[in-house]
Amino acid sequence: MPPAVVTPPPAAALPAKAVPGRSVTGRGWRWWTAGATVVAAAAAAVTVAVLYPHDNRAGSAGSTRIATQTAVRNQAAAWVAAAVGHDVLVACDALTCADLAQHGFPAANLNVLQSTAPDLYGTQVVVATASVRSQFGAQLAKVYAPEVLASFGTGASRIDVRVIAPDGPATFRTDLAADVLARKSAGAQLLTRSAVSATAGARSALLAGDVDPRLLTVLAFLASQQPIAIVSFGGAAPGASPGVPLRIADLAATDPAAGQDGAAYQRSLLGLLHSEVDLYAPASIVALSLGSGQHAVQITFGAPSPLGLLG
Repeated sequence: MPPAVVTPPPAAALPAKAVPGRSVTGRGWRWWTAGATVVAAAAAAVTVAVLYPHDNRAGSAGSTRIATQTAVRNQAAAWVAAAVGHDVLVACDALTCADLAQHGFPAANLNVLQSTAPDLYGTQVVVATASVRSQFGAQLAKVYAPEVLASFGTGASRIDVRVIAPDGPATFRTDLAADVLARKSAGAQLLTRSAVSATAGARSALLAGDVDPRLLTVLAFLASQQPIAIVSFGGAAPGASPGVPLRIADLAATDPAAGQDGAAYQRSLLGLLHSEVDLYAPASIVALSLGSGQHAVQITFGAPSPLGLLG
């Protein structure tokens, strides 16, 4: 069967997007679009190139450093645009917000952190470049955003994609510990179902509490309707904190236990997945061929994973 891309759930099933310029919290938080940021960043780059040409060894070192920072920023922006939910509110510095917009992340969900009064509250994720870390200092990791979803680069070029703790770090850590226990319990329960089969790697991830709670809920729903075979879980990112769950599941596109031919089984599986709405509507549902040649249906949810969903 040739691989095919399956269209995502209807727009009505997805969370509504924020409206630029509208206050969304009691703190008077306002959206910032990235369109002006792109222009400003481009103009700044041209100004630097004209006024401060680089030459000799110092210029070469400076050019290398800028090239490295740009490459890391593009790598982080590409990951955020692909992995972070497009309904999530992201805080970033001007250059990074411009990169995110260019990579397709919704400009309406980007907040450019101002140099005079940066404010993280009201957003869910912060892209922590060197400039952002200098703005918040040690409080960024200790107070505002204790969990790392992904990390890119090293030294001054390092960029961490962090989850903001709206109720403080202590509450966040308590909620995360409870969530891991709930995921372990839900994973173990899922494996007791006769309609569920799983590879050794998938079983290990379920029992360890490594699977996103939305995936666990959707898999339990699927298993209540027809047999499912879990091939693997994925979505791990470089530098992620312990406890960040896997948000991708590969399910076999055929299952002899279902008593259907491959095409009929896959249609049924896709139909059930597309019936999910709101929080449980996957960011993407794709029919593909795995490296082993096995045909599968891949389910992906956007980061960050919600806490307390299984409670």
